[in-house]
Amino acid sequence: MKYLCMLAVLSVFAPAQTMSPQQHLQLHPYNQRPSLRNEADKRAHRMHIIEEKEAKTIAEKVCHSDDVKLILTHHDIYLYYIAVTPTCTAYINAMDGSILTPEQLKKGAK
Repeated sequence: MKYLCMLAVLSVFAPAQTMSPQQHLQLHPYNQRPSLRNEADKRAHRMHIIEEKEAKTIAEKVCHSDDVKLILTHHDIYLYYIAVTPTCTAYINAMDGSILTPEQLKKGAK
């Protein structure tokens, strides 16, 4: 248990891997037709390095729950999973598997 806590603490302070500006621009098509928005979602799923199974196991360890729902999304330079359980919400970087805080997501590229 103390190793899990230590891992969680260290992952907060480790710099998270971010998307390059070119990768970020691929997620924002200029034409907003629904079919093109679906293509952007597919590109995001092709870009992530951490698979959904890995993200789910990370979320289960952080939230101490087996009932995890994952949503892949992005904000500024971060591509991340939102892991939602009945009692917990965790943000998992889809590029390197680190845990992101809401403050990190708000800061973004600043």
